[in-house]
Amino acid sequence: MSEPGRRPDERVQAIVIPLISVGVALLAVELTKRGGFLPVTIPAPSQVAASFAKNLDTVVYHLVPTLRAAAIGFLVAVAVALALATVATLVRFAKSPIYNIAVVTYSIPLLALSPVLVVWLGNGPAARITIAALAGFFPVIVGAIQGLDAIDRRQKELFDVLSASPLQRFWLLSVPSSLPFLFSGLKISAASAVLGAIVAEWAGAERGLGVMMAYALFAFNVEQVWLTVVTATLCAIVAYGVVQAVERLVVTWQVESDL
Repeated sequence: MSEPGRRPDERVQAIVIPLISVGVALLAVELTKRGGFLPVTIPAPSQVAASFAKNLDTVVYHLVPTLRAAAIGFLVAVAVALALATVATLVRFAKSPIYNIAVVTYSIPLLALSPVLVVWLGNGPAARITIAALAGFFPVIVGAIQGLDAIDRRQKELFDVLSASPLQRFWLLSVPSSLPFLFSGLKISAASAVLGAIVAEWAGAERGLGVMMAYALFAFNVEQVWLTVVTATLCAIVAYGVVQAVERLVVTWQVESDL
């Protein structure tokens, strides 16, 4: 199934061109490093790859709790955001306060909030899940609220003619119309939850990619620092891709009209 507004060849180009660009950039860094033009703080991609093969068990050991906290935090963020977006849609006077609360929550620096939550909740998974949920909350609630309000005028008039109840309008019109907007927020939220979990681990944790990164940084193990950065980036990309794959399965009516 094609993405809305894209031909199959455009989808292939959207994947192949970025991969080629990344490959060219990595090759350029590799050659520049071997030529001695880069500082010691920037390793060659081959050095990072060798560090990954050498520390695979350590990466897996630290990766599991990070992914667990990110996944639970993401689900919590989605549940809370959808509940609040539903209230904001059905109860009009509640929309502005809920949106303002979401903006205030998004404005709080997670790096500064993490130590406070660790003091309150301890250095266990609760603090990491909370930070991951906060990191992923705002994109979901914005997408949900905008999507629930994005109703086609002609469809709305049809529901008026059929004398649909407010609940019928919500479930049969607002919810399906909101899904493209909602999934846009979910894709951003999934990646943000991974990064939020890592930020929380910097403030206090026994295991996690953030802990591994901090240990490598204090030991001035440059290859391992970059290894954790690459691993975190790949996790965020995979999280984004998983949500995108679910979107293609759920939003089945957005079929490309010009195929």
